Amino acid sequence: MRITLLGTGTSTGIPIIGCSCTTCTSEDPRDKRLRCACHIEYCDLSLVIDTGPDFRQQMLRADIRRLDAVLWTHHHFDHIVGLDDLRPYFFGAPDPMPCFARPESAREMRRIFQYVFDPGSSYRGAPKLDLHARSAPFTVRSRYGAPDVMRVVPIELVHGDMRVNGYRMGGFAYLTDVNQVPQASYAELQDLDVLVLDALRYRPHPRHFTIRQAIEVGRRIGARKTVLIHLTHSILHARDEARLPEGFMLGYDGMELSATCP
Repeated sequence: MRITLLGTGTSTGIPIIGCSCTTCTSEDPRDKRLRCACHIEYCDLSLVIDTGPDFRQQMLRADIRRLDAVLWTHHHFDHIVGLDDLRPYFFGAPDPMPCFARPESAREMRRIFQYVFDPGSSYRGAPKLDLHARSAPFTVRSRYGAPDVMRVVPIELVHGDMRVNGYRMGGFAYLTDVNQVPQASYAELQDLDVLVLDALRYRPHPRHFTIRQAIEVGRRIGARKTVLIHLTHSILHARDEARLPEGFMLGYDGMELSATCP
């Protein structure tokens, strides 16, 4: 299973408009961060987690030509607003694309994107999506006739005052936008090859782990490799990665990872 981090930045993206700080003016390409999203390939299956405002740019940059499903972590703007750019993935596949979100996020997405999800909508140019509300494990199949099947395990997380989904597939787990992992969720996160984990900055935040908190959580989970994402412009890649303990690293846009298959 191959994982590509399509974006590793916070909701503003990095560089931030109008900012001249050290990170925003850095020439290190690892300090250029689009909004968080992730692509997963398993045999002939192709999945994406979240469709933020940079979704079109991310798909073009990674040359992702087919998608079988979309997983949304939650309904905040920086994770869903690129939904309409899914349209080209229907040009060669007439069947609706399955997509998955927590029940409360699914309700909000039906409201926000009424022209997509309302059966009575008269807009024919909308993406053809089949939205499923899921907080229990499910399977994803190819839209193009391949026999491959992937089992996906939603991981309940706390993001400030809301519940969101992380996702586990085989030896890989993706936990973005989180400031607390419920006790029951730790049991779903054992024996991981790769953990991708929210770690906004060093200063506290009411909705996100700090770097220090993410290290504590990562150590408790015990993945063989832990990659930190959703980074603000207070994080300079070369400087701050050198401060991390063994087994931890900072994610960057375009980073490729591998894990055992589900």
